[in-house]
Amino acid sequence: MGFFLLLYVNNTFRVRYIEVFGGTQEEVKIFSTLLKGLSTLTVQPPEIQRIILMRFPTMKIKESRIQFPNTLVLVIEKEKPFAYLQTDYGYLALSKSGTIVMKERAVDIPHPSITFYQTVHHSEYQMGQHIGFAAVERALVFTALLADEGYETETVAIDSVDMIACKTKGFEVAFSQSRPVGLQSHELRQIIRQIKAGALRIRRLDLRFDKPVVQLLQN
Repeated sequence: MGFFLLLYVNNTFRVRYIEVFGGTQEEVKIFSTLLKGLSTLTVQPPEIQRIILMRFPTMKIKESRIQFPNTLVLVIEKEKPFAYLQTDYGYLALSKSGTIVMKERAVDIPHPSITFYQTVHHSEYQMGQHIGFAAVERALVFTALLADEGYETETVAIDSVDMIACKTKGFEVAFSQSRPVGLQSHELRQIIRQIKAGALRIRRLDLRFDKPVVQLLQN
């Protein structure tokens, strides 16, 4: 009796059906291949994430739940290109967190493009890998800050160990790699508030010093 009960449990509580929210039909087919047969009694979200990452390194499982006895429900999120880092042979498309979501060997680099004073070797990086340069990660943070304020960055130049220059259609901002991000964010918002109120028209804002340095737009 115990053997038949064990056999029944083993066969019944296995993933047979998978419902995916946020994925394509082709991805659902691959999920089925990877996850069908797992025990619905013992499988845990970290294991599901690990299995998915091996096949889709830029995909995150936002939610996973079991509908007993044999259905696995997944809500997925794909990291999207946010900025494009120039390499010696094309570019790496980076998510906001610095994950490489795409590699391209192209001459025309999309915006916002990031140039780095260190040579980035295209062949040394793979999709799903974290970029690993602290300066590039900070550049992504500053680009996101500008986007939050409604300014789209066109180019980012990491010209030295301390300067990250973000150029928008309206003006350029020179950020510091060494000053606290929160402090620079506060200073940026104060200046932008004056710009939006019509009190300032600037060409360049430099946040590398104790006080912001503003270069006004000449009439």
